[in-house]
Amino acid sequence: MSEADIKLKIVRLIDSQSGEVLRELYEMITSKVYERNQEIGPISALEKGYKDMSEDKERETEALEWIEGTLDLEAI
Repeated sequence: MSEADIKLKIVRLIDSQSGEVLRELYEMITSKVYERNQEIGPISALEKGYKDMSEDKERETEALEWIEGTLDLEAI
C-alpha cells in the first residue's frame, strides 16, 4: 500500500468519526507527531502553519471537502 493510499484511508477514517472518538484520535495523532518532532527538533514555521490551520474548524472543513472533491472515488 502506498503512502498516498494510507493517507487517504486515514482521512476517510477520521472523517467518519465524531464526538469523543474524534477528539481521542486527534490527541493520539498530535501526541505522536509532536513526540516525533521533539526527537527531530522544534517544529518549523510550515508545520506550525499547518497546525494552526488544522485547528481552524471552518478551514479544516473546507479543506476536507476540497480533498474529497479531488478524489477519483471510482478508481479507489
